[in-house]
Amino acid sequence: MFTSHVEQNNLMNNINFCLLFSFLLVGKMAYGQVFMELPSMPESVSNNAVTHGKIKGVPHLYSFAGIDSTKAFSGIHKKGFRYNTQTQIWDRINDLPSGNGRIAAGASTVKNKIYIIGGYEVMPNGSEISFDKVHIYDPETNEYLADGAPIPVPIDDHVQAVYNDSLIFVVTGWTTSGHVDNVQIYDPANDVWTVGTPVPSALDYEAFGASGSIIGDTLYYAGGARAGSSFPATTFFRKGYIDRNDPTNIEWSGSSGVPATKCYRSAAFANGREMYWIGGSDVTYNFDGIAYNGSGGVNPRSQATYFAPTEQKVPVFSNDDFPPVMDLRGIGLFDGNAAFTATTGIIAGGMLENQEVTNKVYEIRFPILINNHNLELINLTITPNPAGKFFIVEKDGKFSINLIDAYGRIALSKVCNGHEPIDVSMMHSGNYFVQVFSDNTLIAVQNLILR
Repeated sequence: MFTSHVEQNNLMNNINFCLLFSFLLVGKMAYGQVFMELPSMPESVSNNAVTHGKIKGVPHLYSFAGIDSTKAFSGIHKKGFRYNTQTQIWDRINDLPSGNGRIAAGASTVKNKIYIIGGYEVMPNGSEISFDKVHIYDPETNEYLADGAPIPVPIDDHVQAVYNDSLIFVVTGWTTSGHVDNVQIYDPANDVWTVGTPVPSALDYEAFGASGSIIGDTLYYAGGARAGSSFPATTFFRKGYIDRNDPTNIEWSGSSGVPATKCYRSAAFANGREMYWIGGSDVTYNFDGIAYNGSGGVNPRSQATYFAPTEQKVPVFSNDDFPPVMDLRGIGLFDGNAAFTATTGIIAGGMLENQEVTNKVYEIRFPILINNHNLELINLTITPNPAGKFFIVEKDGKFSINLIDAYGRIALSKVCNGHEPIDVSMMHSGNYFVQVFSDNTLIAVQNLILR
């Protein structure tokens, strides 16, 4: 946005961040198991609203509006695209039914209907107008339905998250002239908006370009640009506990000084009981990729941020293999069906290094390794690691293991005896997770690199 897009220390318990999965460190072979490039979009587009839907049970990815490779206000459009995950074919769908084009909108899927909310348009004179539109798209019929009730406070660059496949939370963001503290909640079934508990402190909670999602009854959001000179990137992490009996009642809290949350315009989603923020940048920028602080063009980070509310301590890893991409507005999510399942996320478009608007599409798979997060797991040492054969230290007697690959599949199941070597020399190189069972009870999960 132009410079006109001008703009507690309550520590959260158990807040720990890490860059996504240590197996991204082991090189391009492991990288390929987690991130896979899919067929490119028909056109390069950035700041496009992305979500998912199904047609006769077949998962599809959807992209709405955005900006083209010119990165000029005249390149902001309202085009729609969809991707069939079965045939791996992209095709064009009808444009959004209003406006000349928009960026910074949000798209959410509720009961297989897609709701495209907000966004903003840039005028030739540089002024910006936030939208109050709620467009509704039906994947099954490939048509836009009648608009939903307009959002009370026109909004863009906001956090948009779905609660229990029934309500859409629109949190903070920007409205034409500045940051807002509004929490606006849309009920698609009744086509009504209600007002939620506003976010507190302007400097810590109000932001544009933040992103988040909901786990259980808690909304988590991170990143974004805060108010102030040049809109600095925030390192304040926020959570809002939603009262399930009255979803408009939200208890907000947060934690300051968390560098891993410096993820401006990233894609966020919840996988089981964990949160992920994919891509984004450490420096805030206008729609053309030029920094607000005057430092020039911004480059994306080659990172993803991970947060597990149930874990007491999570190590921090650096990762140079994640595809660097920023300017994301959403992700399509598709559930896996393996025994230990994986969630598949797909991101489409965005900006690469040197502010290049891209048509690249990436599939990202995140294993769910533990189905019961109330389990109390113990620490066991695996040595050597990396390994061709390995031992599990501190475990005597008989026990069993599963080796889980990057797609959440069981690559090996074996009954073992304490301190006897486990031969994995014939397995594919890469990164795995070892699940250790005693009397059919999961007691440990450890990372293992096979070479």
